[in-house]
Amino acid sequence: MHRWSACLVVVGLVVAGLAGCAPGQVGIRADPSLYPTFQTSVVDYVNRCDPSRPTSVDVAVPSGTTVSVDGAAPRGGSFTARVAQQVGRRFTIAVTTDGTTTTHHVRCLPTDFPAWTAERKGTPQAAFYVTSPWDGFGSPSYPVIYDTNGVPVWWGPKTTRFFATLLPNGNMAWNVGDVIEEHRLDGSLVRSYATVGAPLDFHDLILLPNGNHVVVSLSERSDGDFSSWGGPARAPFVDHVIQEISPQGDVVWSWTTSEHIAIAETPGSWRAQELRDPGGGFGSNYDPFHYNSIEDTGDGFIVSFRHLDAVYKIDKATKDIVWKLGGTPRNESLTVRNDPAFERAGGGGFGGQHDARLLSDDTVTLYDNGTLRNRPPRSVAYQLDLDDRTATRVEDVRDPQVASSGCCGSTRVLPDGNYVTAWGINSSGAPDITESTDTDDPRFRLWFPDHNVYRGVPVTSSELSRADLRAGMDAQLGP
Repeated sequence: MHRWSACLVVVGLVVAGLAGCAPGQVGIRADPSLYPTFQTSVVDYVNRCDPSRPTSVDVAVPSGTTVSVDGAAPRGGSFTARVAQQVGRRFTIAVTTDGTTTTHHVRCLPTDFPAWTAERKGTPQAAFYVTSPWDGFGSPSYPVIYDTNGVPVWWGPKTTRFFATLLPNGNMAWNVGDVIEEHRLDGSLVRSYATVGAPLDFHDLILLPNGNHVVVSLSERSDGDFSSWGGPARAPFVDHVIQEISPQGDVVWSWTTSEHIAIAETPGSWRAQELRDPGGGFGSNYDPFHYNSIEDTGDGFIVSFRHLDAVYKIDKATKDIVWKLGGTPRNESLTVRNDPAFERAGGGGFGGQHDARLLSDDTVTLYDNGTLRNRPPRSVAYQLDLDDRTATRVEDVRDPQVASSGCCGSTRVLPDGNYVTAWGINSSGAPDITESTDTDDPRFRLWFPDHNVYRGVPVTSSELSRADLRAGMDAQLGP
């Protein structure tokens, strides 16, 4: 961040403002500098304070306007206030003009908080975005909530390894080692979620209305037959077991991937990659399925498997596969319509997709990375017709700045129709999270020049408020 001058237009008044401020404007700047540029329409700011020296706040205001810094008595004219800041703590700047006061909150970032930039065009439909910028697989990172000005208004401890999301109950969840932790906004731990009998796969957590939760385990098997790949007839591999677990820790329902999906279903591009490098750096076992998201549908689950290039619907009562979208054809496969990625010669369908979700109108959305397909990634939606056994592409949202995405990412649709996409490990210099209309018009972009994101989850104003987030931060780190 850099030092800057910020000017607030006050019509009809003339003062000697800060450098760069025209007559008739109010100027407020700080050192270390605020993010973003100061304006009365923005209420939350951050800076990278130095606890060893005070933060200087330079103010120049016209007659009729006063400013209070850090609770001090309001003053007019030009002055400099000094504030002793500590990491995580906030101070206020209150601007009063003609009897109307706007209060602005400035919070100090941790020294190792990742760098970012943001761009806002038009009016986003989201109020906030949940993510966790990381700089390497397995490296600890902060779970963060950004607002639509690009300000990190809430963050948790630097403990997550990828996964961060807002739960329906208003708490945050993120993975820590072999568990997923649920935390209140004040940072306090509610509980930890784990699998039974095998390590947790971090990708998702579902809280069911009956009080149970759903997670997926990584089960190591020794009896995989890879002869259909041109590989060994017996070799160790990673299996995935979906587990519904009661609050008492009992598995009340489970579904084992290899019992319903054959290793032979893995498409050729992923077979070749796994034969060259089993596990892809995550162990030496073959990884024929690679689960990466699960969604509750009430009567079953929708599950995405990266190395199958496919999404499956599982019936909970029968444990049967109801339909398959993408990947190698099988009896339950849906016919995809209106999608050149499936129709053109060599299109290949999905490429390592992530984050498959079901909307209320029987539309399935997902993030199609285009991995091993030599095409850009996209957020895409399909309208299902199970009577005709078809899935018709109805939306295809891209960003011209994103040329490729080898891994990770997410797609979410807001109630009013905008798409929020996390672009995963993408092209150098490309945005990491965007909110766009269904015509690709970007309303918000967020970049992390030295980090990637696994997901970007939009949050509406009905789910969280600034007051909730501010109170949570104050409880964690102090006002």
